[in-house]
Amino acid sequence: MATCIKVKDVRYRYPGGQEALKGIDFSVDEGEYLFICGANGSGKSTIGYLLNGLIPHFFSGTFSGTVEIFGTDTQKMSISELFPRVGLVLQNADAQLFNSCVEDELAFGLESLGLSGVQIEERIHETANMLHIGHLLKRPPDRLSGGEKRMAGIASILCLKPAILILDEPYANLDRSGISKVRECLANIHGAGITVVVIEQRVDGFLEDASRCLFVDRGKILFDEKPVHAGSLLVSQGLIPRYPERSKVKSFTTTLPGEDRKALLSVRNLSCRINGKKILNDVSFDIFRGQAVALLGKNGSGKTTLIKHLNGLYRSKHGEIKFNGHSLAGKSPAQIAATVGLSFQNPNDQFFKGRVEDELRIGLQMVQKDPEEWLEKIYRLFQLQDLLDRSPFKLSEGEKKRVAISSILAMKPEIIILDEPSAGLDGRSKKMLAIMLAKLIHEGFTTICVTHDIEFARAVADRWIVIDEGQIIGDGPPESFEQIVSLV
Repeated sequence: MATCIKVKDVRYRYPGGQEALKGIDFSVDEGEYLFICGANGSGKSTIGYLLNGLIPHFFSGTFSGTVEIFGTDTQKMSISELFPRVGLVLQNADAQLFNSCVEDELAFGLESLGLSGVQIEERIHETANMLHIGHLLKRPPDRLSGGEKRMAGIASILCLKPAILILDEPYANLDRSGISKVRECLANIHGAGITVVVIEQRVDGFLEDASRCLFVDRGKILFDEKPVHAGSLLVSQGLIPRYPERSKVKSFTTTLPGEDRKALLSVRNLSCRINGKKILNDVSFDIFRGQAVALLGKNGSGKTTLIKHLNGLYRSKHGEIKFNGHSLAGKSPAQIAATVGLSFQNPNDQFFKGRVEDELRIGLQMVQKDPEEWLEKIYRLFQLQDLLDRSPFKLSEGEKKRVAISSILAMKPEIIILDEPSAGLDGRSKKMLAIMLAKLIHEGFTTICVTHDIEFARAVADRWIVIDEGQIIGDGPPESFEQIVSLV
């Protein structure tokens, strides 16, 4: 079988950064299904950038070695020449979506290939049907949930029908249904003879579906064999997390709407419409001091819209939100941030300073008592000492998550809300984050985690709130959710 990818003695260093790849060698035959895994910052995404020519044509830095696609050195090909042959679905879906609606996103690449209007329309609907996203075609990308953006990004590349399809973290932010659709789609694509390369932290299904597994560690390839032999390695390397047993809270406290019981955060009859579509429908619940809560629900169920109401980024005329018995109406997001802090799904949306330390000190300015001592505590808790002088934009996704959460924590809010904190994290980072969240509860904070990751939710939360189509359909301890867990 012919070789379609050949990487020979490649070394690469990002500008001002450490060496990301340290002399890697591998080749891929046409029609293979390659699964590339490794810890955060191991160099996995960098390999993806190599294969579609972003390195060395777009990213500067120091590059040596050769990368050949179908026998031609990528240094001798332009990105436009590589574009129809090697499709890369980026790790950050927001970086890939820039048109006014999803349909235009899919049409954009097809138009650059010179296809006719009829061909473009056929490709769009074929791809939309394959991924079950026909209902998203007329919607603007910035109005999609994180999981819906992920599906749109995959569709925009998939409809090009590249000979080599590369997906960087395709499962990030997806619910179980979305993961199942993507997995089935990739299996069908591979079955049709297309070369598939998946770069992922989550091993779900890939050890069964892929024909080969590469394990990357600190810029080197340590394992290149059939996936059936990879399981024990992934466990020993921490890619498959083993969470510590969660200490049980003394009591699970909840309340029903209308009950007069002291709550730290109280939501009553909250409803919301966006562009005429009802996103939240009469939502009511209370959060009590010291609770660890997981907010669960499928993509597009209203989770992110809900938490953006909790810190004032979204406002609704229908319903009321109180903190410590006082209404949040009329308070700005900046005022609310000192009590209810929100770490975004995409850490890049939070960053605007050139150094990690400067990013954290913005929030530190709001802390009046012993700010330097608190900052040092955050450095130790989230292991940031070696990152302080680096740009937050140039960190690995796992490092970005730690910095984003720390920048919110620096303000000492009483409630910390994390939107998909485990997305894009390797097993070790997930375990570390779970331990850190347990320490925050011990420190007296209250946490709300929005997540699709059921095992992570079990590790970090004593109370689950499940939302579906804008309504709460479950609220209680994790063990009470056997019947509806499939919704998330």
